[in-house]
Amino acid sequence: MTHPQLITQYAKNESCTIQQALAWAGSFLRNKGLPDPRLSAELLLGSVIGLERPGLILHRDRSLDKKEGVVFKEKVLRRAEHEPVAYLVGQKEFWSLTFEVNPQVLIPRPETELLVEQTLGILSNRTGPITLVELGTGSGAVSIALSKSLTHPLTTRLIATDISRGALRTAQKNAGLHGMEKTIHFVQGDWLRPFSSRSRWIDLMVSNPPYVSEKELLQLPTTVRKFEPLKALSGGQDGLEAIRLIFRQVVKQLKRGGWLILEIGESQGSQVLNLARKYHFNPITVLRDHAGKDRVLKACYHG
Repeated sequence: MTHPQLITQYAKNESCTIQQALAWAGSFLRNKGLPDPRLSAELLLGSVIGLERPGLILHRDRSLDKKEGVVFKEKVLRRAEHEPVAYLVGQKEFWSLTFEVNPQVLIPRPETELLVEQTLGILSNRTGPITLVELGTGSGAVSIALSKSLTHPLTTRLIATDISRGALRTAQKNAGLHGMEKTIHFVQGDWLRPFSSRSRWIDLMVSNPPYVSEKELLQLPTTVRKFEPLKALSGGQDGLEAIRLIFRQVVKQLKRGGWLILEIGESQGSQVLNLARKYHFNPITVLRDHAGKDRVLKACYHG
């Protein structure tokens, strides 16, 4: 039976309560082999009827109207095909902030918060005007989290770039939702190429570039490989294609004594350290995430 037929069949059923809808969805997703089926069901239903998870429990005997039932079941069927919950509900939390997400942008990951932590650590020790650039902003989560957390926002000039128009539209919308539309300047372009005429103007550059190798791409979960933008994931044959390009560009535009902070793959620590040494960065540190995996390069430029 096709998905539309299933939806029509469910729509003809008598109305069900929140508790019954969650029981059906949890069982259905579990039988499809989806991880965390109950959690997925709760998040999907909550997005349809406008209730947080505690509210679903409190109002478990409330009946869904026909439209709510149809929309919920459609989302469950899409989730059964491994579509990410974040895209189905249209949002994801990062740095205790909620961001709009869609298939134009990667879904923010908790490990990327280390990028924000390290950047804020450097900024906390700086005085005077600072120019900060984020490359490949995607949903804007990193730049917006930084902007919201800065202790001296008026002295920090924050520029965020992305090659994707769709991603920039999403980032700009998120900036507006968090009241940061006037504090972040968004630029469309391929890494630092929009600024190729400038020299030694960046104090700190941060990026979560594509770093997944061709082999690793094939091993990604279906929910990532099939639905998230591969251009924002694929780092070429060895995963370092974008990182090498960033190094070549940034040494022409980063001030001496400026910092480069990059998210990297868990197996790339030694290779990225060698790249940083090649381009005259010192000191250089590779930091591990909460799972104990290499995740962020922090390096000071002294070329």
